[in-house]
Order: sequence, then structure tokens, then C-alpha cells
Amino acid sequence: MALACAGVLLAGTAAPAIKNMAVVAPAGSKLQDVALAKLCKGTQKTWADGRSFTLVMRDPESPDLRVVVQKLFGMPPGEVKNTIAKLNEVRAVVRIVDSDEDLLRAVEATPGAVGILDVYAINSAVKVLWVDGKLPFDVGYALKGN
Repeated sequence: MALACAGVLLAGTAAPAIKNMAVVAPAGSKLQDVALAKLCKGTQKTWADGRSFTLVMRDPESPDLRVVVQKLFGMPPGEVKNTIAKLNEVRAVVRIVDSDEDLLRAVEATPGAVGILDVYAINSAVKVLWVDGKLPFDVGYALKGN
């Protein structure tokens, strides 16, 4: 009995699993590869075809997005909401949604949108984009971790 209780206590304090986050676009998009630097800090305004760029993501303060937020915005998650608000003053460059399902719907319905989500939430409505020539399970992929 004591061993079972110790196992439950240890399981509750275990480090969170590493998440493989993916950058996705609508399934019919011509995008294939994106540069992480262009996604960072709102520097991407439009795509080569003239469509406005929109980044769709879940709550930037969630533990799952800690690494992504630090790499994209260069700041801890607790500080990023003010930066996003400033980016969105003229037009919604970054759109925050409540769930993976909302993210998938928003990416599919918004011309020029890409989203960032856990690879295990991907469905047939979207395709995974290469980031700096790498896919989520490749060694050295920029958005791996939590």
C-alpha cells in the first residue's frame, strides 16, 4: 500500500512531457516551409502572395506554449500578452483561441493564417509546415519542448 501511494505522489510531481508543437496551414495552402525568424515578434506582415499573415495560437501563458512563446517573442509567457496587444493595434496579427479545435477552424477559415499546436491535435483540415527546413519530430526542430 505504501509503495502504491509513493507511486501516486511521484507521478503527480513528475516533469511534464516534451511537446512537439507544429506550425500548420490550411490543407490547400501552397506554403511549405516557414522561417522561424519571420514568425518572430510579428515581423511577418504578409505572405509572398499578398495575403495578410495571421498567427493563431492558444493561450500564450499555458505551459504547453512556454518554449514556443520564448522562441517566437523572445520573452517569458507572462510578458507576451502586452506585446500581442501592441501587434494587434492595427490589425489582428496574432489571434488567441480557447482550444485546439478552435485553432484548427480558425486556420482553415482565415486566409493567410498559420497556427501552432501540439502535433497530436492535427487533423486533415491542415497540413504541417516545415520550420527552417525541419518537421516537428526532426532533431533540432525549433519548436520542440515545453
